[in-house]
Amino acid sequence: MTYRLAFIRTTDGYLKIFASAKGKASLTAIHVNPDVLMVGARLANLSELEIDNLNSAAERAWLEEVVDVCCEAIELNADQLKSLGFIEGWRRLG
Repeated sequence: MTYRLAFIRTTDGYLKIFASAKGKASLTAIHVNPDVLMVGARLANLSELEIDNLNSAAERAWLEEVVDVCCEAIELNADQLKSLGFIEGWRRLG
């Protein structure tokens, strides 16, 4: 399924990521920093281009506090969503 991701650094210092797809409930993941997200991206077996795009958006959001940064649309399956820390209706620190 195609998801759009939005990244923000929270005021308490975490990287918060929202994932939305047409007809699906929004998902949220919270990570300590962009490096933790990149570990999840590699575990999810994303392509190097997808990892680079995610890293670029996450780093920008991390450096520019309280600025939402959107990433390109990305195809993700249920296992990849879990590897990236997304859980429907729940938050997980990674």
